[in-house]
Amino acid sequence: MTQNSSYVRRPSARRPPEHSPSGKIFLIITEGEKTEPNYFKQLRELLRLRTVEVELVHPEGTDPITLTKYADKCRKERIQKAKKSNIFTPYDEVWVVFDLEKIHDERRKLAQAAMNLPEARGTFFAQSDPCFEYWLLLHWEYTTSPFIDCNNVCQYLKKYLPKYIKGLVPTLDCIKSFPTAIEHSERCRKLHIDCDGSGNPSTEVDKLVRELNNAARKPYPINL
Repeated sequence: MTQNSSYVRRPSARRPPEHSPSGKIFLIITEGEKTEPNYFKQLRELLRLRTVEVELVHPEGTDPITLTKYADKCRKERIQKAKKSNIFTPYDEVWVVFDLEKIHDERRKLAQAAMNLPEARGTFFAQSDPCFEYWLLLHWEYTTSPFIDCNNVCQYLKKYLPKYIKGLVPTLDCIKSFPTAIEHSERCRKLHIDCDGSGNPSTEVDKLVRELNNAARKPYPINL
């Protein structure tokens, strides 16, 4: 697939490493103040990540560059704490989660610039086009119909969650369907690559969710 301004792909060198299940420490920096943290908190409970530390941080700045620099700052602070105390150990994986609104071409440029920052080294990115709600939608349905913006996705999502509003805590039934969402997400990305698509809609949240699942003492499902 040809790189273009409408579809930002994460460099292959930044693919997350494969580890056996252990007490890994994740730092997840999110653009959203409620929607994303609520999802990952529920997922953490479902996976019973008792031996896995997952820190969810929402900084004031929400553009990709600010989020990436903040993630690097947190990583360095954690390393310093680990040097001074046996209580802390460095993060095993640092993730930045943000949205790409199709109508905001400037944001796409910021996303690419963020991934090229020196501070981005060792950071994994999970972007959604146009928004995180598309990842939620994939828990029920596979669709490649383009969406104008987040509001458009939210309206479509109400077919399955009639009372959905941004920041809503997802139901357990929704969370349990994350293997389906992973399958749908991978299928959608492959379609964009094979057809040189625009990337709308698509998401990389499945990559982070898969890593969290693999880190669980008993992955859900085990053969995911």
